[in-house]
This record gives sequence, C-alpha cells and structure tokens, in this order.
Amino acid sequence: MALIRAVTFDLWNTLLTSTPGAVEIRSRSWREVIVERGLDIGDDLLHGTLSMLPARFDEEWRAGRQYGPTEALADCFTAFGDRLASEDRDALAAAFEAASYELKVAPVADAADVLSAVAATGVAVGIISDTTLAVGRHLRTYLDQHRILQHVTFAAFSDEVGVYKPDPAIFRVALDGLGIDDPTTVAHVGDLMRTDVAGARAMGMVTVRFRGVVDDPEDGAEADHVIDRLADLSVVLGLA
Repeated sequence: MALIRAVTFDLWNTLLTSTPGAVEIRSRSWREVIVERGLDIGDDLLHGTLSMLPARFDEEWRAGRQYGPTEALADCFTAFGDRLASEDRDALAAAFEAASYELKVAPVADAADVLSAVAATGVAVGIISDTTLAVGRHLRTYLDQHRILQHVTFAAFSDEVGVYKPDPAIFRVALDGLGIDDPTTVAHVGDLMRTDVAGARAMGMVTVRFRGVVDDPEDGAEADHVIDRLADLSVVLGLA
C-alpha cells in the first residue's frame, strides 16, 4: 500500500449519527409560525407534507439529483397551495433553517480521538459528505460541537459542490482542498458501498468500509478494508 498522505471520512454513520425525529422538530417549528401568522394549515396537512420529504430526498439522491432545503421548501409550498403569502413563505423558510440546527446529533464512538490521532501523524484529514436537508453550514456546527471539526483540513459537502457521491467531482474537490494530487495516497472511510466505496475506488483511493453504526445491506464491491471500530483505522492503514 502506498504511503498514506490523507484520510477522508464520510459524515453520517461514520463520524456522526442522527436520532430519528427531524420531521417532528420541523413540525413543531412550523406549527409555531402557523399559529403566530394564523395560517390555514392543519396538523394533518403539516405533518403529511413534512413526512414526504425523506422519501423525496432518497429518490433524488439515488438518482444523483440535488435535493436540499430549497427543493424541499418548494415541494412543501406547492402542497400548501394558495394558503401562503410571500411573507408566510419567508417565515417558514427561516424556521426550517433554524430547525436544522436543532437535530439530535451524536458523535460515533472515538470519532474525535481517531481524527486527532490521524492528524497528529502529519496525515491530512478531510470530509466527503452527501448532505440531506441539513447541509454543510449546519453540519459544520455539529462537527464543531463534538470536537471533530478542529482536526479537519477540508470538507467537501454535496450541497456546496453540487454533486453527490459517487460522482468523481466531489472527490476531486476534496483532494484539491487537501493539496493531494495522487489519489492512491488517500484512504476514504465510509459506510456505504454504492457511494463511499465505489466512488473512492473509481478514483484509485484506498477504501475502508466502517460498519460500526450501519452494516450496509446493499450489494456492491467490498472495500479494501472493513472495520467495526474507528479506533482500528490507524492499524489497518499503517499509521499506528
């Protein structure tokens, strides 16, 4: 294996986990706006509209089409029809944005310590992450809260790059940001074979599948290394 000059990490289910409940958090936030502004949007319409967003995201994500807050809000406002004035849409958009900072997010075991240990060897640390309705600006806040961001040299988020993994463009942006011109000297760590393993392998990167949170059930070519604990990463990459 070539000398490793950088390690990039997926984010969700690799560095951070999110407890289910985003629909409820956004529902509460929007209910406050609806009551305050006297809007004709009942609980069934509100919850039903927000509940469709995870499936809409998954459909677009798998098709490689960007689906973030802008697209989600457009779908919701269409569902609400003529019940909204321009000012109402602005208020709901602001509440939607604020709610994305209130998700229940926790770090994966040893995440901060592992990234710190990797960085301490002189190896650059990056993040290559697909984003959902919580995008790069939100995720940096959570990474900072859990003492992970301070070890990251560069992060490539799909909403900022404009493509999802496994598109090579998001990997190239990350490598450029890390100052790496030879992808064979970079290892990528992630939980999904379709996006993380396939995308990194196509670039010539060393691939590591982390299954400590989710063991990907989908078919796909296996990674060069498979680990159940982030703490094992330095050993399998020869950084220990």
